[in-house]
Order: sequence, then C-alpha cells, then structure tokens
Amino acid sequence: MLRCDRSAAIRSRSCRSASEYAIRVPTGQALSSGHAECPQILIPRPLPAAAWSSAAPARSRCVAAAAAAVDPVTEAGAAGASPVQLSPAVFSPRPAPHLLLAAPFPDCPHGATLWPEAAVAAEGATEGEGGQSGAVAGEVTFKVWAPHAAAVSLLLRDSGSEVPLQRCGDDWSGRLVAGALTPGAAYCVSIRTHDGRTFTRRDPYARSADYDSDWCFLDAPAAFPWSDRAEDGTTSWTPRPFDEYVIYEMHVGSFTTEGTLAAAADRLEHVASLGFTAVQLMPITEHSDAWGYNPRLLMALHGAYGSPDDLRRFVDKAHSLGLGVIIDVVLHHGAVDGNSLWEYDGWGPDWNGGIYHEGGHDTQWGRGYAYWKREIQAMAEAACAVWLSDYRCDGLRFDSANDLPREAIQALTWSLRSRFPGRILTAEVTPENPQSVHELGFDSVWVHSGYFDIIQQHRALGRGHHGGGDWAAGWDLPRLRTVMVLHYGFTGPTQCIKYLLGSHDQVGCRNGGAWYKDYDMIGGQHRYAVDQYGGGRGDWNARASARLWYTANVVAAGLPMIFMGTEFAQSGWWDITPDRRLQWSLSEDEVGRDSMALFAGANALRSSFPALRRGWANILHEDRANGVVAFERVVEGETRVVAVINAGRKFWTATDYGVWVGQAEGRLEEVFCSQAAEFGGGVESGVANEPRPMYDGKIWINLPAQCTLVFQHML
Repeated sequence: MLRCDRSAAIRSRSCRSASEYAIRVPTGQALSSGHAECPQILIPRPLPAAAWSSAAPARSRCVAAAAAAVDPVTEAGAAGASPVQLSPAVFSPRPAPHLLLAAPFPDCPHGATLWPEAAVAAEGATEGEGGQSGAVAGEVTFKVWAPHAAAVSLLLRDSGSEVPLQRCGDDWSGRLVAGALTPGAAYCVSIRTHDGRTFTRRDPYARSADYDSDWCFLDAPAAFPWSDRAEDGTTSWTPRPFDEYVIYEMHVGSFTTEGTLAAAADRLEHVASLGFTAVQLMPITEHSDAWGYNPRLLMALHGAYGSPDDLRRFVDKAHSLGLGVIIDVVLHHGAVDGNSLWEYDGWGPDWNGGIYHEGGHDTQWGRGYAYWKREIQAMAEAACAVWLSDYRCDGLRFDSANDLPREAIQALTWSLRSRFPGRILTAEVTPENPQSVHELGFDSVWVHSGYFDIIQQHRALGRGHHGGGDWAAGWDLPRLRTVMVLHYGFTGPTQCIKYLLGSHDQVGCRNGGAWYKDYDMIGGQHRYAVDQYGGGRGDWNARASARLWYTANVVAAGLPMIFMGTEFAQSGWWDITPDRRLQWSLSEDEVGRDSMALFAGANALRSSFPALRRGWANILHEDRANGVVAFERVVEGETRVVAVINAGRKFWTATDYGVWVGQAEGRLEEVFCSQAAEFGGGVESGVANEPRPMYDGKIWINLPAQCTLVFQHML
C-alpha cells in the first residue's frame, strides 16, 4: 500500500485517522533525548568493499515524489501528482548488515558523516585505528533522531542495500565500513512504525538532496581543494573586520540567466570592481517558494543552484577577490509545501507537525519549530555552523529573528561566537531593536526605517511614482537626522546595516507590481530606487536622488548595503521571472555605466577614510526650508569627514550657501560630489568646490541640487 510522502500537505490530507498516531514509543517521548547506556554491537569486518560492490548490481532509482512541491527555479515536480513511496517494484534493497561495523554508534554527529584522513588524524588516530569517535578514514557514520520509530534503516541506492540501524535513546545510528557509502552516492532513511507502516525520509542533516525524491547525497567537505590551502593543510583566509563590510545582496537564482552558483561566481568580478566587500546570498537551502524563505531542509543546498562543491567554488572565488560571503538563514519556520521534517518518524497527533514542530508556534509563513526541545536547538546550531565550517562563509543573516525564541537566540549566538570568532552575525528584527545586539548576541541589525523615512520625504513633496501632496510637512529633518546618525540605543556604526535604496524586501514583488497595504506610507508599491524617487531610470531627477542617497548611505553611520541591479539603475520591481530578474544589458548603456561609476566612487570613500567606518556621527547643520542637512564622522587619530546633503532642487553656484561645520582650525576640501558629470550629474569642472577655509564655524560653498558633497578636514 502506498504511504504518504514527505510533503506536509499530502500527509495531512491523505494519511489521517483517529488511531493512526495513537502509538507512542515506550522508550521515550518526543521531548526526550537523554542517552542511556547503549550496548554496542561489534560486527566483524566483511569482505573488502570492492568484493561486495562488484557483486551487487545497481538498483533502480527510488522515487518518492513530493506532489505538493514544485522547484520554483526549474519548475520541476508535478503539482497534483500522486505521492509515490518506496516499493519493491521500484527499489528492492537487500538486507546488508555486513556493511555495519558497529551499531548503535551514538558518539557521532547527526546525519551522514564521511571520515576523511584529515579528520581522523585530528582526533589522534594511528594507522589502522579509529580516532576518539572510533572511525577510520573512508568510513561513514550515520545518526538520525526518530524517537517513535519501531525500526530504522539506511538505504544505499548504488549498492541496492538496506543497512539496519540500532536505537540508543531516541537516536538510531550505525558505523558503516569504508566504501559502503562514497562521496556523491545516494542514500535515504527507511522508517517502520509500531503500527506497521513503512516509509522513506530524507536525512534532516543532508547537505544535498534530490528535489523530487527522498534521496540524499553524501558530501565530502574536507576533500575540497581550497585555493589558499598550504601543503600542511592550513589556509590563509581570515574574515574581514566588520567595519569594512559594504554589502551586495544577491539572489542566486535570478542573478544570472543560468541561475546557478557557477554562473554567479563568473560574475563576482563585477561586484568586486564596484568596491563591495561582501555578497549576501538570499536563502540557498532547498526551498519550495520563489525566493527561498520556505525551507524544506535546513542544511541541504537548493539543487537548482548547484552542488555543495559549487558553493565552495563560489566562496573560494569570492575570497580571492576580497569578497566575504554572508548566508541568509531561515530558522523560524518550515516550508508549507514539501516540508521534509513534517511528521518525520510517523508520529504527529492533532496536526502538531510531529517531533520537529510539536508545540511550535504558527507564523504567517508556516509552522515554527519546537525550540523547547534540545534536539531542535542542536539542529538550528548545526544549520548555522555548516555554512561557517564546511563552506568557510564569513557570516550569517537571520531572517525574521524576532520570530525566534529569545532564549534559543541567546544560546545560538553565544555558541556560534565561541566556535567561529570573527564571523558577523546579522539579523532582521522589525522594528530594529538595539537589544538584539546588546542582549541577544547579534553583531548587526538591518535598519528598515531609514529606507521608509527617505521615501516618505519624496512622497511629501509630490515626487516619485506614487505622487504625493497628502503630507505637507515638507522636509522632516528629525527623520533625516536619525538616518544619518546611529538610531537610538545602538553604540557603534557596525551595529546597523542601512540600505537607503532598498533590499529584496522593498525591491521585490510577487504580485505583478500591484499595491501592498503595508507599504501604503510610501505609495504602496515595491520598486527599485529610481522608481521610488521618480519616473525610473529614464528620469534624470530620479537618478540624481538615487546618487545622492547612496552617497549619503556610504558616509552615514552604519554598514551600507544594496540589492542587486540597483548599481546600474534597474527599474520596476524584482522577481525571479525572466522579465524581472537582473537585466545585465542595463550595465552596458550610458545610464548604467554612469551609475556604476557613482557606486564605485562612493564605496572607495570607505576605504580612504576610516572615520566613515568607525567614526561617530554628529549632526552639524539643518535647513528645513531647503532640505539641507550636514553631519560629521569623527574618530580619534583619523581625518574628519563632513557630508552635506542637499535633498532639495535649489542650486547655489556663487559660493553663497553657508554650512555650519563647527569651530575648528583648517579648511575643508571636497573629495566627492554625487552630481559630478562622470556619474551622470550636471556639475561640470569649475563648479566643484576648492578647499574652503572655515570662518566662525562656517564654510561657504557651491551646493548643487539633489546632491551629496563629501569634504575632508585639512589642517
């Protein structure tokens, strides 16, 4: 009889009865994971791997289609298809207890772990002996949490084998002989319940999986040839200091026509050439939605993007170009469609989701995880650590971190900081809250409010695609003030990530560009900056506004970030559809080239002036009537920087605009003008400011319309 597949939707509709989940395993409840003393069964070594593998013909592919899940990138999977489970007609494994060296084998990580020479040597093993784990090179250990199962086995596709695992507490584990499971080989978990049902499941800790079945693929992270690895195995790579980050947010599936990590790696020179120092990848775990925020597994790379080694090659290339890599992780809920963890071991009364979701809160995106269990907390930590260890990424961004339990966040960030010093842990917390840094352990927080405050200023004056005139307050300088300096409660510039031109949340749209109620305060639409500030990339005033606000973003207190495509003034909204993904052709026209020159020039300011990275920000001058504000960035021992923002459309050309810059000796020299002709602006040579002496705390300057000027303080 066919049983339900791993899709939450399919299981919940077709596999429910009043008594189906009434049986609990006598040895423990789902909340328990205490290991009892487990007698280990030592199994004599079998014939060499070559003997049994050559004698066992490869079996047919295990098909376990997730009917409710369709890959949003490749559109693979048939919606409405019947769930097909493992059956003798499709895959007939033969029992292979001889492939076990020991079972149970509780002293190993969860999931399938290949023990390479380096790992065994690090554990102090001698030749022919196991390390502290007991494993030797080439062996694979496997452990899975399934407290309500009656029996669990590991299915190996290539050899057509079924390897029985043994229980220890709530885990099932075993140690396989060398060669039983090799890198890239397929495996999955078979579970039999106490009421006689048998079905397959994925490995919750898998690094790679087939999108349309339960087959997972063994990864070998230690075998990857990192380009900076020395003969002794050491590597020279170290993460950047946090203050050096200038972040470029990227969606792998729509960054290139191919939508793969390999294709994205080939385009990384573009990002590095503009002065960005980090790429932040939107979620890359296997997902059932369009953008990656509905994870089916927490550690498996989305197959349409490539293999685990493709991600390592991407990171290796990024590091060689001086780019860090930050991964967006989604830990507060599972996928609605095709959730591989839903009712994992067959238990799940009252629609509670089973062992991984029991007691988890409902979110607007899906059921939360059962963070009150230590098994879930351990899995969440592993889902973070995998990117920092196996892939050597430089940091993480925690999506919707305010939907995670406070105690779980604190434990998670504390552990990650201890294990991976120097990696940046950033969070989306709405509204932004300094307690996220001071109490929860994050290094930096996304600041949404600055974007909305800027767009509202344009709407107030009747500019942008959304019109305006309904708010006649004029320039709201208190709002501009908080955009430029640190928001209340934050104590250092690296604690805030600011994106005045928008992130994927503001630029992306899944409903064809239509109106959103929660964006009503800025006109109700998600758009690229040149549309929010005017009539799109063909509108000179809109481009001028985008230039001035990105320059302001770079010199403001915080870490600057943009979303892909903003650098060459892409218009409209972003989505994964062919007509809305990144339009590389826009980088080749005059508007695109001018815009990229602006981004490169502005980003270079942060490497030239340390005060922009580490300095305190103080407001110096405010002119509400004209929309002008000036502020300074200062840090001891470094050159003081003063920025003057003219958000209005009045142009002072006769050095007749006075800016209060504070009582100090010396002069101010202009080092950057967002309206320079080389950036597509209207300021020609001769209009730019020569070094200006300070009189009674003021300098008198030429001030172009819709422009940010940057000055250095010279003695």
